[in-house]
Amino acid sequence: MNNWHDVRMVKLTGFAATEFLQGYVTCNTDRVSALACTPFAACSLQGRVIANGWAVQLSDAVGLIMHHSIVQTFRDYLDPYLRFSKCTLDTDEDFVYVTTSASAATADLMANWHVVREMTEAESPHASAPDASQPINEQLIAQRQVLLQQSCSGRHLPQMLALEEHGAIDFDKGCYLGQEVVARAQFRGTIKRGLAAFTIDERANVELGRAYETVDAKGEVVMVGEQQGLWVTRL
Repeated sequence: MNNWHDVRMVKLTGFAATEFLQGYVTCNTDRVSALACTPFAACSLQGRVIANGWAVQLSDAVGLIMHHSIVQTFRDYLDPYLRFSKCTLDTDEDFVYVTTSASAATADLMANWHVVREMTEAESPHASAPDASQPINEQLIAQRQVLLQQSCSGRHLPQMLALEEHGAIDFDKGCYLGQEVVARAQFRGTIKRGLAAFTIDERANVELGRAYETVDAKGEVVMVGEQQGLWVTRL
């Protein structure tokens, strides 16, 4: 078992948690299950992605997995709406453990990786477990799947991050924050920038959320790996 140190899980508890989330994330929360992690994004009223990650059904809550740097931003995003609901976003942030072996206690994340949904205090290896962040990050980049960090929050439409390619957007589910902008961009063909991979020059200083330029193109960096990254660039 490994600790995915880059991320944390926050838990939404209370009456009809999945129904509450339906109005604030891009995926259809009716499909959130304990068997597989469901990609989601949370958008501003302008349709820009505030945070993204994966949702998984737990025994007594909906678990939301996202980059640790963006957890507080997500809390601030939901807070005004939680005040008028019967749901609570737990104050604790849990470490996320992953394994390469599927079992009844895991949810599929991606090829070769499964999230351990829940464990007892005695079972938990805590932060001392080997860190799986680097291989997972490389695999995400290889399959053009963005895990947004704080420095890139609130800048891009979901389609600019190719989130629809990974099932994070349901265009038939109904209203959620930013839905009108996201749908209009999708069906009117107004998206001029999209996600692409680029090769990192080892001599260059590549920073998340900053512009980066190669001989052939330039874009805004949203993921950084050892040799490749992902950026949002002109289509």
